[in-house]
Amino acid sequence: MFWNKSPKQALEVPPGPSREQSLAMRPARGAGVREEPLGQAGLRLVYPVVVKPWFVGLAKRLGAGQGGTITRTLELDELGSFCWGLVDGQRDVREMARLMAERYGLPRREAELAVAAFLRELGRRGLLGFKAG
Repeated sequence: MFWNKSPKQALEVPPGPSREQSLAMRPARGAGVREEPLGQAGLRLVYPVVVKPWFVGLAKRLGAGQGGTITRTLELDELGSFCWGLVDGQRDVREMARLMAERYGLPRREAELAVAAFLRELGRRGLLGFKAG
């Protein structure tokens, strides 16, 4: 009664980018992300969080967030710090994976999977975006 499409059509998910298209994407850092060194091989990323206006008011009342700004942090290990250092908006994911494989002696495919998963997580958190290659 409420379906405009057949149930089979409603459950179909449009295909995402192909593997080749994904590897050709160029990640770029998001605005407002700050880096803080964490000793010898680590890095802390401090980034603003986009929240609903009612949550900002609640956070102010509870003492979190100064002036309506709420920030989060993410600590990266040596591999994450190396990968983050490669994000410049010019290199594509394939090139980043190649550099990681060379530096750490990884198989190409394993480096591609690791870099893609890492970048996907950073994108999910709003730390970076992707440009088509």
